[in-house]
Amino acid sequence: MFRILAASALCVGILSGCATTQKIVHKVGNTDTPLAQVLKERSDLRKELSTVEIRQYFNSVESPTAAEVKVTETGLMDDSVRSVRTIYRFKHVEGDWERTSTQKEYQCARGKNTKTFQTAKCP
Repeated sequence: MFRILAASALCVGILSGCATTQKIVHKVGNTDTPLAQVLKERSDLRKELSTVEIRQYFNSVESPTAAEVKVTETGLMDDSVRSVRTIYRFKHVEGDWERTSTQKEYQCARGKNTKTFQTAKCP
């Protein structure tokens, strides 16, 4: 009987500790990855009829300090633009991922430069 009571008390203690830890982690920092932040901001990507490619890059596997998310949209309704690529850059500061910059690039469907992305809008 004592063993059952001791095991029950131990289980209750462990489970209550997990709940407390989760509350603390939630209050301490933003646990959203750079990719999750971009998807929250760009909810339109889920409804777009164009082809969307999303890639997340980190500067290292262990303890990364910088990240980049590239969103490339192809098959747009604009006949002068083949693709639009938006690059979101992040840095890891005190346990949170903070966006440092956003850059939009265009791949034109006509004109001199149709092979690479450029920051200037297409003609």
